[in-house]
Amino acid sequence: MLKRLPIGQQDFENIIERNGIYADKTKIIYDLLQTADCFFLSRPRRFGKSLLISTLRYLFEGRKELFKGCWIEDKTDWKPVPVIRIDFTSRSFFRRPLSLAINEILDDNAERYGVGLTCEDNKNRFAELIKKLYEKTGEKVVILVDEYDKPIIEYINEPEHAEENRMILRNFYGVIKACSDTLRFVFITGISRFSKLSIFSELNNLVDISMDRNFAAICGFTKEDLDKYFSEYKDAACGELEISRAELDEKIGFWYDGYKFDGRTHIYNPFSMLNFFAKREFKNFWFESGLPKLLVDFIRENGIDVKELDNAMISEEALNNFDVNRINLKALMFQTGYLTISGRNEFGQYILNYPNEEVRRSFTRYLLDNFADTKEQDLDGRKAELFRALQICNIDGFIAGVNSLLASIPYQIIPKENENYYSSLIYVLLRTLGYMVLSELSSYHGRADAVIKTKNYIYIFEYKMAPHTSEEGINQIKTQGYADEFMPDPRRKIAVSLVVDRKLRKITEYLTEEL
Repeated sequence: MLKRLPIGQQDFENIIERNGIYADKTKIIYDLLQTADCFFLSRPRRFGKSLLISTLRYLFEGRKELFKGCWIEDKTDWKPVPVIRIDFTSRSFFRRPLSLAINEILDDNAERYGVGLTCEDNKNRFAELIKKLYEKTGEKVVILVDEYDKPIIEYINEPEHAEENRMILRNFYGVIKACSDTLRFVFITGISRFSKLSIFSELNNLVDISMDRNFAAICGFTKEDLDKYFSEYKDAACGELEISRAELDEKIGFWYDGYKFDGRTHIYNPFSMLNFFAKREFKNFWFESGLPKLLVDFIRENGIDVKELDNAMISEEALNNFDVNRINLKALMFQTGYLTISGRNEFGQYILNYPNEEVRRSFTRYLLDNFADTKEQDLDGRKAELFRALQICNIDGFIAGVNSLLASIPYQIIPKENENYYSSLIYVLLRTLGYMVLSELSSYHGRADAVIKTKNYIYIFEYKMAPHTSEEGINQIKTQGYADEFMPDPRRKIAVSLVVDRKLRKITEYLTEEL
């Protein structure tokens, strides 16, 4: 009998007692415990942070029976110590005083250990809880914080309120250093990585393991995890999809692999993988996670060229810090899981890219849904028509479909009507159709705006703004050799030059030529 797929389950005890699959991370946890006693970990939503916090809780509470068969089973003495779990994931802080919510969390922890709290403010109440647990048990206290930044993230589009919550949290977390003599272990998780001066100014012993290669696989699944713990589910998927194990691994990698938080270790999103094995179909399971609304709003307001997110460059300082008053789109997309590290350049900058097909489609689909003022079913119908048009080289139909979508975009959300905006929009559209868009592909003489490959055709696109002409675009494709590298490919090569009129907000002329 197959073990259960723990979809949506973040409690370690629940997973074990219900015969759920647990990818054993206790060796990594053990190694972590040997290095320091105060840690911070940043990971996107739905990436297993809450399960990690839960695992640490039961480990420190001495629940040895839950860890039967795990690597750590005979590596510790299982002596229970008091654990304070500050779980911000279980509450909404929107339009609700943060101080009140924190006191409720502290009261829940106090009640669990049968102690009473008399202080009123968060800081003193937290310190009182730590002191009373230490005095009652005689053991140093463990503090586990799940998504420390949620009270800030929920107000990310209201900087004044976000700043107010940041100051409350900064004051609250300051207790940890003051009580360090009575603390055994501290582990804090979050999505964003605010600078230490911003939130944890007093925690000079806080070790950030977010990009540490030794702990890169502490959340999520590696390829080895999938082979070891999901082998039977892989066999079932191969049978239903009628493909070999090698073909399945290749498709799983294309859709769900690619997160590299340390720039090296490949990690699969656990939420996506569990859903894939349950449904045995390749699709976007991660679509509703992360913070897409903020990203869409940012792009609308600033007119960002979406194509710049392919092979995006960012400094280490910008990548590691998050300023609520000065949002860096690339850093935000990395921290929320929409971009990941693919390498570093000669100047030490990180190179960021979409991790995999699921994330790329999720992001571009969300952008298109928010750009286009149309019903979802209508949008899906238009996209299907556009997909068929490119499959059969019906350029007239493709242009008509693109113009229909351009017309559906409200005027007020187009802050910058330039070539980058329209090329970004067409890029987003093509990506949501499921095509691999080779955006601004380099040749010896320049860059094509986009290259699309279908079963029988390779399209080389060039975009122009009026009063430029479509003839100029065709000549540029030919003279700059944008199609040269594709000439050995047996598919037909089609040059497509589009001209967009800013005032009319549509493609007003176009030319095609087979190369």
